[in-house]
Amino acid sequence: MKKSTMMMLLMSLFLTACAQHNGAVVIRTQPEGAEIVDVKSGVSMGVTPLKYWWRDDDSTQKFVNIRAQKDGYNDKTNSFWVDLRHKSRDEALENPQPVDMIMDKL
Repeated sequence: MKKSTMMMLLMSLFLTACAQHNGAVVIRTQPEGAEIVDVKSGVSMGVTPLKYWWRDDDSTQKFVNIRAQKDGYNDKTNSFWVDLRHKSRDEALENPQPVDMIMDKL
């Protein structure tokens, strides 16, 4: 096998092994303006409508558990899998998975 062919094969294997997996969601609540909190960490992710992005070098899926909270409404939780199928952050954010939540008044 030629050196150049062997180098191309090795580079291809290296790039595949180092591939980044990106995924995004767009979280919408009814009503809008709910704060979204990551249940596991307790960290606020932002306010709806919200686009959020994840990256993982090792996995092609991510399990997410969130809580929506807004004054005058009952908190609402939702769990879902994010498909980390995109090659870049930009590609993921252009094609987010929808997550819709309807909140009930107190």
